[in-house]
Amino acid sequence: MDLRSVFPAHVSMAFGNAYLNEENLSVQKELVFALGDTIHAHSKETGNHVRRVADYSRLLGELAGLDQDDVQLVWMVAPLHDLGKIGIPKTILGKTGALTSDEWDVVKTHTTLGHSILKAPNCRVLNRAAVVAWQHHEHWDGSGYPRGLKGEEIDIFGRLVALADVFDALGGRRAYKEPWPRQKILSYLQGQRGRQFEPQLVDILTTHIEAFTEIRRTWPDAA
Repeated sequence: MDLRSVFPAHVSMAFGNAYLNEENLSVQKELVFALGDTIHAHSKETGNHVRRVADYSRLLGELAGLDQDDVQLVWMVAPLHDLGKIGIPKTILGKTGALTSDEWDVVKTHTTLGHSILKAPNCRVLNRAAVVAWQHHEHWDGSGYPRGLKGEEIDIFGRLVALADVFDALGGRRAYKEPWPRQKILSYLQGQRGRQFEPQLVDILTTHIEAFTEIRRTWPDAA
């Protein structure tokens, strides 16, 4: 069964029904996190990663001055940033060694796959999720993928989730790495300020690092 063809119809149907029912945010929230957990089980990443990325994105949005509707919305859609990985072979996602250039090209397609799965007419939540899936690997300086967008060409939701995702990944254990200590993470983020990430967002995160660290304590990975 090709999940790339099955997911769009079922995801759109589920969110469409919730949307028609007075846009039931509680139902949509449960659907989002369930889908997020599914994709991270597929990619052998930790389930609480999606919860932390959602909370980091919401906090970044609040501190950056987004209105409360957008703060709530980025929190809801952030867990779906890697949904396109459902179409990437597990043999590649679970590989512990370095990827070949061909394998890396396959991995990068998860952005466009996620966008194609999530975009749905008349569903604000899914359409914003589609933008995040498409843009969370774009870089502030234009060196990212899939389209090489630069600066504010990247949607603010994409910029928020990009930073939240990397911040969490650096602090977590993966098959190919141990968790980085906080100072090493902050040094990396400062080095990528204005390159990979929007400068203002890096400044916000580093200034409020204790609040972001508390989110990781709230959603720890299983031992």
